[in-house]
Amino acid sequence: MAHEVAAAGSRIVARGVRPDDRREQIVATSDSEVDVVIVGGGFAGVTAARELSARGRRAVLVEARDRLGGRTYTKDHDGHPMEFGGTWVHPLQPHVWSEVDRYAVETETFPVLEGLRQAVVSDGRVVDLSDEDVERALEAFDEFCAPGMSLFPEPFLETVSSDPDGLGERSMRDLLDSFKAEPVLHDWVEGMCCLVAFGPLEKSGASEIFRCHALAGYSAAQAMASLSQTKLVKGTRELINSIAGQATLADIRLNSPVRRVAQTDGGVRVELENGETVTAPTALIALPMNVLNSVKFEPELSEIKRTASADRHAGAGRKCFVRVKGDIGNVSIVAPEDQAVNFVVTYTHDSKGSWLIVFSANPDKLQMSQFDDVQGMQTALQPLLPGVEVESIVGWDWSNDPHALGTWCIYRPGQLTKVLPDLRTTEGRLFFAGADSASTWRGFIDGAIESGYRSARDIDTYLS
Repeated sequence: MAHEVAAAGSRIVARGVRPDDRREQIVATSDSEVDVVIVGGGFAGVTAARELSARGRRAVLVEARDRLGGRTYTKDHDGHPMEFGGTWVHPLQPHVWSEVDRYAVETETFPVLEGLRQAVVSDGRVVDLSDEDVERALEAFDEFCAPGMSLFPEPFLETVSSDPDGLGERSMRDLLDSFKAEPVLHDWVEGMCCLVAFGPLEKSGASEIFRCHALAGYSAAQAMASLSQTKLVKGTRELINSIAGQATLADIRLNSPVRRVAQTDGGVRVELENGETVTAPTALIALPMNVLNSVKFEPELSEIKRTASADRHAGAGRKCFVRVKGDIGNVSIVAPEDQAVNFVVTYTHDSKGSWLIVFSANPDKLQMSQFDDVQGMQTALQPLLPGVEVESIVGWDWSNDPHALGTWCIYRPGQLTKVLPDLRTTEGRLFFAGADSASTWRGFIDGAIESGYRSARDIDTYLS
């Protein structure tokens, strides 16, 4: 991974990095001056560090990776800033958009809509969609998500409405199997479910696609825009480095994985794998749900948190950038779950070749080793782009990344009401944050930032 360091302002200790690879290395404040130890340097942890700094609270943030960003990761390749993790933002996501405005981060519409060829794989063939067809597909998606209005009547509130029909216990596959629509429209809706779930549909809660639809004003068109229409020109690294740059009272320590977190009568002791220890009156655990069990907690975390981490959420798909020969034009093609690739969109294209962003929802259907199986990818792309010739592949395997163990958070059937409230519940001196436990845009950059706001406020109140 490329080493990334925040903008000037926060104090950064880049352990294990050569001096010529880092911009700044400053000795951290003594533990006696620390108010909180933040475990995790994704958007939740970094936002909390900045917010605590604004309240006059000193923090030490420890991050296992050699960069900030968590499950976002901008990496330059072939002259382009490529997003291997979280990518899209939108004005309907209020927390991240306020940060984009705050730091004047440049955005762009993506994919480019002018001249965009839209298609769906249905009944073994590629069906091009006219503007009228797209409208009909969006109407079908609205119909599919209509039951979710009873589950999320006020989607920006933390609570979930009563669920007399048991929608929270059903999977996306359950709902699709009972959904009636023309085959082409059904396959398009199924492809959208694959894009949202980014995991096997039978393991992905129907509540998760209902929630995205509700947050976008119960509008399929706005939901699609929110999920995949606006990105940051220079990448997510610009935004998180801007936030970290204003965490002026935080020492950010990279290459610092945590082994153990122990609560004592007087505070919290955080032990790093390198043998160092950081102590403070409180700690913020800003780790993905799936990796909570990789850290030893004393006393143990609640049974619900431990079980949720062991069971994991359903997000386990593969995203990669694929270089193909020739100019394939500006395309956006979706496919149902029985295909190895469920979404492909043009990233760049010219006469020298094209870069595609490729999503596969079910990892069992796209067997790849370190993203070097060019022939396997070429075979997987044929149903969407017949005759395409693959040259190279780059990406990041989040499901096998020990600091992620999965992609964005998509709850399994039943996890919404059983897991979500407890993931945010304080345990003694431990506070919790992260995109996986956000109130609204859970699993998104927006949700991580929202939880960073909340946790900083709660910690400041606790210390007052």
